[in-house]
Amino acid sequence: MLIAADPDYSESQLARALIAAEAEHIKPVIALNKSDLAVPFARAWTRLLPYQRMGYGLLPLSLKHAGDGDRVALLGELAGKTTLVLGPSGAGKSTLINLLVPGALAQTGELSQALNSGRHTTTSTTWYWVPHTNGPSRTTALIDSPGFQEFGLNHIEPMQLAGCMPDIKPHLGACKFYNCTHLHEPGCAVISAIESASSPHPVGATRYKIYSELFAELSQPKRY
Repeated sequence: MLIAADPDYSESQLARALIAAEAEHIKPVIALNKSDLAVPFARAWTRLLPYQRMGYGLLPLSLKHAGDGDRVALLGELAGKTTLVLGPSGAGKSTLINLLVPGALAQTGELSQALNSGRHTTTSTTWYWVPHTNGPSRTTALIDSPGFQEFGLNHIEPMQLAGCMPDIKPHLGACKFYNCTHLHEPGCAVISAIESASSPHPVGATRYKIYSELFAELSQPKRY
């Protein structure tokens, strides 16, 4: 998941993408672009630290000013894998593709000042093979995807949701009721862990709010 320090990323969108990856047993990495913007980057990185404690890898990037060192670091993370580059418009997905695949000529665009978001420059999904210049040959591929403003999770059942959130998952099975929704039931281990300093697996208030909103959304009748 590629996000940027500017424009400010949506934590709800980030959580949705990570939940989708967890549901499919895909190991995600959160890459935060624009480390050259010191103040917004520091603020965004601090917001991401809880995700690092959940076990997600965090990767700082400055794609616009990337050199050989940045390219080597990215190749070390992606080598031998097929990676879907996912993220909102303006995060730098096409810039990343151009850095790792010389000659790809993926179109990049400027930010929309009115909307504080990126302009959609990628309009279709494209597969790229990443060339290797040294070391053992390991097949590496990148899939460039269009930027998104919304990320649906209608394929996930409401009761499956908690198991796809690493900060909530450790509390499953410890609630008073086996079919606890973790919304209002007495004796709920998840609710007890919200902002709890004594819990080995505290649940942040923002993350619990995202869980509650998603549970309500996924509980709505499906429209086909």
